[in-house]
Amino acid sequence: MSPSINKRAKKNLRIALVAGEKSGDKLGGPLIISLKKIFPEAKFFGVGGEEMINAGMESLFNIEKISVMGILEPLLNIVELLSLRKRLKKFLVEQNPDIFIGIDAPDFNLPLSRFLKQKKGIKTVQYVSPSVWAWRQGRIKTIEKSVDKILTLFPFEKEAYKNSTVEVSFVGHPLAHKFSENINKKEIRKNKLIDPQAKVVALLPGSRRAEVSRMIEVLLKTADKIRELDESILFFMPFATNSHQLLIKNIKNYEWVNFSVGNSQEVLAYSDIGLVTSGTATLEAALLQTPIVVAYKTSWLTYNLVKPFLKISEYALPNLLSGKKIVTELIQNKVTSSNLFEAFIQLDKKNYQNTLKNFKGIHSKLKSNGPDSAANCIAEMLRC
Repeated sequence: MSPSINKRAKKNLRIALVAGEKSGDKLGGPLIISLKKIFPEAKFFGVGGEEMINAGMESLFNIEKISVMGILEPLLNIVELLSLRKRLKKFLVEQNPDIFIGIDAPDFNLPLSRFLKQKKGIKTVQYVSPSVWAWRQGRIKTIEKSVDKILTLFPFEKEAYKNSTVEVSFVGHPLAHKFSENINKKEIRKNKLIDPQAKVVALLPGSRRAEVSRMIEVLLKTADKIRELDESILFFMPFATNSHQLLIKNIKNYEWVNFSVGNSQEVLAYSDIGLVTSGTATLEAALLQTPIVVAYKTSWLTYNLVKPFLKISEYALPNLLSGKKIVTELIQNKVTSSNLFEAFIQLDKKNYQNTLKNFKGIHSKLKSNGPDSAANCIAEMLRC
């Protein structure tokens, strides 16, 4: 270790991180663990979820308070969000961190980064690029004023910044290192006391309450149609929190579904096929070798405001990473139990093996230089 690193380590670095939702928390936990390898005496604080807290971070408030999506929901919660950001800004100024790391949630984190960078001279990082490659490319100017460095999870994202002054590094996705490229689903099921020979279907309604409320009924109705074809199929629906399960109407009608909480990755690992709400779970499915049908519904207002500005025709991460359509996507009004059922049959009977082949390619593409890549980039900034 160089003398400069030793000097920093002895200084007891103060590292602030803010994740705005559970997918960010899943990135933040491993990042903190990797940073601790380099700076074992560092103090971590900010806002995070269970994984970041378990990794050793002090969280100012519950991550659920700022985990909102789309356009309408943030507007409905604007007073609370602004109040929380003001409180967090005051806390960060008092803590005077050596660096601030915003993890995803750009609408919440970039204003914080800009304030800390311009007013306090604090180094700032945005871990997970805002989706400027998809829409709102004008945000790049704001990003340049707000952060010193962007860490991207996907290789295609760097292209969006080719004419920008902001420094960008592709660090790969930590899940590509967490999950093995050779998964034995039957063996996993055997260890979980699930019939290794059974067909297992995962139903993932999303991680935010708003999307769960829109997706849960259509997923369960689709599962009911699939079950009519084959009653031996096993269905598993993992929730992000216990409260999401309360959104199910007439839950007694679905005693044949295995409901659980906090284990979506585990469920995807032993499932043969999945019906998945668009988001990080689609990437997890690809890396866990689980062919999927992707569905997504947001509010009518959000959809119609955003749609004219989109520069992409595919939304699901597996399709974006492959540069072609490898999984079926059903968006907004197309999200019906009939459409999901037909897409499931097509995937199960015709497209299964081809999807698996493409998923293996995604796994290799996202490995980058190793699981510690993001931490090493941040460490280099702290050395300067």
